[in-house]
Amino acid sequence: MIKRYLTIILAISITLFMWSCSDPEEDDTTAPGAPTTLAFDANQSGDGQIYLRWEAPEDEDVASYNIYRDSGSGTFSLLVSVVETFYLDSQLDYSIEYGYKITAVDDSDNESAFSNEVSLMPLNLLSPATPSGLAIKAHNIPNDFEVNVELTWNANTETDFAYYKIFRSATTPLFSPDEVSYLDSVTGIFYIDEDVTPGNTYHYKIIAYDIGHKDSDPTIVVSDTPLEEPILVRPIGDVENTSLTPTFEWTNVNSAVKYKIIVRTSSATGDIWDFELDATSDNTMSVTYPTNATTALSGNTRYWWFIAGYSQADGEINVYSEDNTFRTL
Repeated sequence: MIKRYLTIILAISITLFMWSCSDPEEDDTTAPGAPTTLAFDANQSGDGQIYLRWEAPEDEDVASYNIYRDSGSGTFSLLVSVVETFYLDSQLDYSIEYGYKITAVDDSDNESAFSNEVSLMPLNLLSPATPSGLAIKAHNIPNDFEVNVELTWNANTETDFAYYKIFRSATTPLFSPDEVSYLDSVTGIFYIDEDVTPGNTYHYKIIAYDIGHKDSDPTIVVSDTPLEEPILVRPIGDVENTSLTPTFEWTNVNSAVKYKIIVRTSSATGDIWDFELDATSDNTMSVTYPTNATTALSGNTRYWWFIAGYSQADGEINVYSEDNTFRTL
């Protein structure tokens, strides 16, 4: 009798142990309740986006929510799964009425019934901001086959941003951004205008557009000139018997604001002296090699020199002259 009693006790213990080791969720086939009160937030919707909120079901094992969207076709398809009870849908088309409904999914991947449905056509309420930080750099670097005007600016951050239009005038900084001055459309934040002529000043404005084609105010006007190439006047042509303190002279080009002269020991390397000076209104510019230069010129030696021109005082080099040579006494 005692043996039979012990056998029953052992069987019950084994059964209880096996039950305690099993995953209580393994056989969970019960779907959670559906999310409720799905609605859009009017204060955060519009301008190409719809902000959804809903109430979670009371089930404690809800893991995520499936958001289904109808994009005007009459058919709902899965858009995204989220763990929060809100979602911002952005970059929407202003001509489509979007529908939404949501399900809850538990830890065992059981999916609930659908919530209520909501639908909304996003409105294009606000124009995008005027692009900021517009900067300009003109170049005329013949050796690199680079004659252009480069524009850069800061990116717009609107969720419904679409593209920029660039407008140009080759005659006056006071111009309207219209079909006549329209140059190009881009989505990036830089533009290189290669249809330019050295010596001519170009003026630019940029306007941002959203996906509903609302436009921003135009930027300020920025202007720059791909400078004409300065012509070296003297000393040139490997002229001999040049002083150890030669005077360098070159043509002064329109729209240049300053120059840098560079003297080298070869055509490509070996810079031994450079000097910056502001442009004047004279037809030519000149500067004399200083007697107190860190590196003095040596006698009976060949040197190379050339000029760099700037169209902006704090900008980068706009143009280079050709190099030329001279030989000292």
